Amino acid sequence: MKVPMRKLFSSALITLFVLCLYQKEIVTAQPQTNITSPSQLIDAVNNVRISNGLVPLPVHPILMQSAQSQADYMAATGIVTHARPSGTYTQQLLSLGFPLAGDLSLGGFRSENILSTYGPLVWNGVPAGWQDAQHMNTMLSGNFTHIGAGISQSGDMYYYAVDTAAATGSGQQQESAASILTSVPGGSSDSGVSQFMVPVTLSTPRPDGKVFHKVQYGQSLWSIAIAYGTTIKNIQTLNNLGEESTVYQGQELLVVIGATQAATLPPETTPTIQATITLAPLATLTPTSALVEATFTPTEEVSEGSNSKPASSKVLVVVLIVAAFVGAGMAVWLIRDPSN
Repeated sequence: MKVPMRKLFSSALITLFVLCLYQKEIVTAQPQTNITSPSQLIDAVNNVRISNGLVPLPVHPILMQSAQSQADYMAATGIVTHARPSGTYTQQLLSLGFPLAGDLSLGGFRSENILSTYGPLVWNGVPAGWQDAQHMNTMLSGNFTHIGAGISQSGDMYYYAVDTAAATGSGQQQESAASILTSVPGGSSDSGVSQFMVPVTLSTPRPDGKVFHKVQYGQSLWSIAIAYGTTIKNIQTLNNLGEESTVYQGQELLVVIGATQAATLPPETTPTIQATITLAPLATLTPTSALVEATFTPTEEVSEGSNSKPASSKVLVVVLIVAAFVGAGMAVWLIRDPSN
């Protein structure tokens, strides 16, 4: 029994329509990653670290407290800011008892990322406002040892804060902490974004093609890798660091092998210019190629011994001829027959 072509075509269209609706249901049913809790935000940041070859940062209760208080402060004021109600970010950490490492007079090793969104933050990658070098350093610096996060809501607005910092090796406060706590707030310490993103000056390759970098205060393995166009994993391998991502001031790292040295310019010399001038032969003048007109005046002198007559003699001859013609004319006029 043959099925009419029109019926087959109609069945195919209905089947295709049902499949499209089903596919739409599958797409819309996929859950979005809405960040609504501090733990979700910490997991998102640590996943960024893992994807860059770094170990995840453990949570520290004091950083959780500082981040949450900052998120609450932003939600209460409606302002996205690193400023605290009293004191600086560094002073807040020290007052809460965090054993902050680094030069405390410069703020210590701490950093903070903040933002606000209308509705929950949808994390499908690092937010656009955190993709610059300083904000990425907050999440990827190997100098930091702990992390904390806070989220606060005000109406439809959500406020987020991520705090990272480095604790001292001893776990105890530095001796300078007391003077920092009693100092007047101000200066660069008010900023929560890391003040220790020291620009990486690229080193010149050695004759064997190896490039070594001497770590400066505040530089991280991540920022060094980015500057030299390599990866953290490569630097760890070249220097037998294992999984260690913390680097220290003055540490010399092999960052690149097989690099090409810049071309050396030869010493400057004064160029010698040689010019060859070819003279064209003089043109030969013919009677038809040039006309020369000579004008003689009474004052023109003729050199002695010349065969030419003086100009004054020629003038005299002309005058005499004219006078002869005039005299002859007068004579004819005087002797003519009056009757005529």
